[in-house]
Amino acid sequence: MLAIAAFLVATAAPAAAPADPAAAWQGIWEGRIGTLPVRACFVKRDWGAFGAYYYLSRLQLIPLERGQDADGTFREGVAPDAKSPRWTLESAGANALAGRWTANGRTLPIQLARVAGPAGDESPCASLAFHAPRLAGIRIVARPAARDGLGYTRLILDHRGRFEDTKVETFALAGGSGAVRRINEALRAPLAGDPPAWLDCIRGALETGSSEGEMDETIAPRLITPRWLTAEDHEESDCGGAHPNSSNAPLTFDRTTGAQVDLNDWLNDKAIKRENYGPGTHEAKTLRPEFRNVLLARWKPQESECGDVVRQADFWTVALTRAGLVFAPELAHVDQGCGEDIAISFARLRPYLSAEGMKQVDALQAWVARGR
Repeated sequence: MLAIAAFLVATAAPAAAPADPAAAWQGIWEGRIGTLPVRACFVKRDWGAFGAYYYLSRLQLIPLERGQDADGTFREGVAPDAKSPRWTLESAGANALAGRWTANGRTLPIQLARVAGPAGDESPCASLAFHAPRLAGIRIVARPAARDGLGYTRLILDHRGRFEDTKVETFALAGGSGAVRRINEALRAPLAGDPPAWLDCIRGALETGSSEGEMDETIAPRLITPRWLTAEDHEESDCGGAHPNSSNAPLTFDRTTGAQVDLNDWLNDKAIKRENYGPGTHEAKTLRPEFRNVLLARWKPQESECGDVVRQADFWTVALTRAGLVFAPELAHVDQGCGEDIAISFARLRPYLSAEGMKQVDALQAWVARGR
């Protein structure tokens, strides 16, 4: 990971200790608790301080929450109590941090040397310099699989147990054509980058708190035809924002070009209202009330309070199946529990298909009729 190595070189110069003793902890430190090698970070914000550390033998993050009993006391864990292991920081110099680790009547010395100081407004606990040892040796595991008679490869993040609340999986189609390469590049996005994209969630939570983010994302194929690939991107994450995130996003690709397709374009103006707000903006596509009523004609909400929420939703995702299209409302976070898939057959969709939509539906139904 060349970018990480370059970052470490740029930040390795020791920083002078600030006059404020609490701020003196800020930065990245490495050393020992007793005889066990560790790497730690400490952050001071206007509203308080926090930290985190990991043993270099395991590389699993342990939160450090600032205690109320003394300026230099931190407790371990997400929700620490009086029995949680305690760090008592007793001296902080420009390049050395010392204290005591205490748990279950046992006390060990803490001796740390500075690796890097704060870099601007970035939390030291969110920095690449802090996480670099955890990223060494991480790999992507490839496993063969098949769907609709076509083989593909599952791509699974193997972080060796270092990021306990992180799971990322996607897949790649076989072949080397330009279209396949474009599709696979889009599908690989959660695993791509240096640093990798999934690490953004881990680091984001550490900007304002002692716990790393939680990420569970799987992209899996749902339908593969000679022309179309439909996949679902399911994500459950908590990256340090006001609320956790939960989403199911359908992805449709044209296998002949590699382009991602918006299935709203298979619907005509009786179904979709299209509005353009000016240069550089995306065209807004919302369901017209008449078509939304068609979708919901046979729908009964699982919860009574969800009825109006779903019936008033303007924006919907669209997924392709062998038998029709599946619509799901895009809801505000507070209403996400009301999300529900609503399938509508191609036969019922006929009056609302565009010319392009009619052409593609006819071709798909012919493929299905041939026993595929």
